[in-house]
Amino acid sequence: MVREFALAGLSIVVAVVSGVEWLGQPLRLVHLMTIVGLSLGAGVTWAQAIWRFQQRRAERREESAAHRDGPA
Repeated sequence: MVREFALAGLSIVVAVVSGVEWLGQPLRLVHLMTIVGLSLGAGVTWAQAIWRFQQRRAERREESAAHRDGPA
């Protein structure tokens, strides 16, 4: 789980650093497309990390409920 959030954080940092690096330079299509791509990638990795976190939390709740209730 930590790995997914680390990857998401790294993606966000790369997108921000790239954008800041290009400040003050003439806007080129390649810069714009790179920023859009990096931002989309960062958003997707963040969404996947959140989804996996929620999925694991739900699984743990089900397991603890099954242990509490005992065998059916």
